[in-house]
Amino acid sequence: MTQRHSSADDAFEPSIGCRFKVEAAMLSMIEDLRRQGLSTAEIALSLADAAEDYVLRLASCADEDELAARQKPLGH
Repeated sequence: MTQRHSSADDAFEPSIGCRFKVEAAMLSMIEDLRRQGLSTAEIALSLADAAEDYVLRLASCADEDELAARQKPLGH
């Protein structure tokens, strides 16, 4: 896996421990899928699609939370 480079615009940077756990789980899942007969390319493309969908879902939730926070009356 490649190391992600952070920038000043990053709102959230996961901890190294979190990154390690996610990567270990992902590699374990990939090994299991390969044992089930899926090709490396098929797994990689499916994983990329699923990750993109998840990031978009998180962004949508963050947008909704921000909108709700703006709509709250002062003092609440």
